[in-house]
Amino acid sequence: MRKMIFVSMDSFLASISVLFEGLTSYFVSIFLLLIQVVQLFSCLDKISYIEWALDSEYILCGLYKRPMIQAWSLTQPEWTCKIDEGHAGIAYARWSPDSRHILTTSDFQLRLTVWSLVNTACIHVQWPKHASKGVSFTQDGKFAAICTRRDCKDYINLLSCQTWEMMGVFAVDTLDLADIQWSPDDSAIVIWDSPLEYKV
Repeated sequence: MRKMIFVSMDSFLASISVLFEGLTSYFVSIFLLLIQVVQLFSCLDKISYIEWALDSEYILCGLYKRPMIQAWSLTQPEWTCKIDEGHAGIAYARWSPDSRHILTTSDFQLRLTVWSLVNTACIHVQWPKHASKGVSFTQDGKFAAICTRRDCKDYINLLSCQTWEMMGVFAVDTLDLADIQWSPDDSAIVIWDSPLEYKV
């Protein structure tokens, strides 16, 4: 079993101030005395990936060899979550902006699954283009754009992050879509082709 230890955020912030003020090693020693364990969680296998939720209340661990995701709450230590994708495997996992959904991409990009931590529902998006990229959220976290590929053609799927319902799908004029990003004001979506095509 693997173990994860989480330290107090106060001690972390103290270390940041020590680094920026350029103080001597005496203050670093004081910092080390201030570290305290907040939570200790056990993982079922070797950890491939760790990510904090945006609200810093939850943390997920990707155990990609198993293939499984484990998640814990720092404020409710008794709460745990285990997502097992079975034979589909897991190539990548990430949090949604609301910190209450986990998105997993299966091996060979067969599907992207949105797992709800609120009501245990799951939504599937077939044939995501990439495992660790090709997903972008608006600044307010209300909408998601997901790149998919089927029949040798690239598509953009638009989803509402409140219900995770499909709002629309449209084809894009790319040969090999590299990634996607919402504009800073959420009024447009930018996509770009592979470096061989060099097209935005």
